[in-house]
Amino acid sequence: MHLTLSHQTALRALRVWRCARNPPPAQRHELSEPSPAPRARWTSSIVPLGELGLEAPLGPKDVINVIVPSAHSRVRASFFSCRVQPRGLPTDSFVTLGSNVCIPCPELLFLQLAEVMTPEVHALLGYELCGTYSRSAVDPRLDDVAYDVAPVTSIELIGRYLDRCGRRSSVSLARRSLGRAADNAWSPIEAVVALMARLEPHEGGYGLGTVSLNVRHGVSPELVSLGCRESRVPDIEVLGTRVGFNYDSQAHLDLDSIVAATVKGDPSAALRNVREKSLDDLKRNRELAAMGHIVLPVTSSDLFAPGGLDAVMLEAALAMEQFDGRSADFLRAWLSLDAEAARRQRLIWSLLPWPEGKRHARELLESVPWKDRPVSTG
Repeated sequence: MHLTLSHQTALRALRVWRCARNPPPAQRHELSEPSPAPRARWTSSIVPLGELGLEAPLGPKDVINVIVPSAHSRVRASFFSCRVQPRGLPTDSFVTLGSNVCIPCPELLFLQLAEVMTPEVHALLGYELCGTYSRSAVDPRLDDVAYDVAPVTSIELIGRYLDRCGRRSSVSLARRSLGRAADNAWSPIEAVVALMARLEPHEGGYGLGTVSLNVRHGVSPELVSLGCRESRVPDIEVLGTRVGFNYDSQAHLDLDSIVAATVKGDPSAALRNVREKSLDDLKRNRELAAMGHIVLPVTSSDLFAPGGLDAVMLEAALAMEQFDGRSADFLRAWLSLDAEAARRQRLIWSLLPWPEGKRHARELLESVPWKDRPVSTG
């Protein structure tokens, strides 16, 4: 059996591949003809559903997106949605996962999904493909995330690929999303914070500027000799300023571990771990400040509480005003608009990993002019 997946199904397969900690697919090739061999025809039983994050038997809503080189090579089965490869794509735009399944290269996949994802979700896909984490194929919003996996592409590589694709509407959409993304995100929530800082206010964000993620900064030898770490890595930095952000998740103050250890009878180790982590966070902020970096912590409550991230981002803008001479007046004025505040908060909620996120994404989609276009919110 030989099959080339496309669009959302290809993304599912890539997420399964990355979550299994396989290396990024290296060798690229042309799109080849599909074949059910040694079977005579296509049936769901020969499709490697596990590699796609799907379960057998396929449900009535399960659709496998595939791409073929020409109209005469279309695969025909009720569970396939088949597309013919567009003309003019760069050569060698496909990669193989395992032995039988092929997908578009990450750059082409990013281009394909530009027309079926909302702009914000598509930008977050850029963070994911260029970052060191992978969302789950089964439930990207709620399931466990795979961390410390190798990026499969970069902002530069995607940009170069788009340059070779000619004039297409999907290229314009992809460029717009790519301009909101950045390399080296370490987690989905970090990517959400970076995206919101990067998006312009009229797009639902805060317009703080271009960001870089997880750049390591060396601590001065004097401080290292006094027991400080040799380097620190702020999660997010706004380029051209001294201001950045660290997302301090619940793991940074893991009170649940203390409760669980207390139930078992001895919380001393859990208390020590939580205390050490909390102290290290304080030292991190001090050491970064000594290097001239004003890094503001962002917590889960800042993201979920109405207006919570508004306050953090205004604090960042005010810090830029004080330390970098950048006026915060525009953001002040924008944050005073109640209607925009409500829409912005709904956007934040729609991107977060919680069950209500889907509802907020749906409501947000219904409020935009292009709501009748088929788009994915996650």
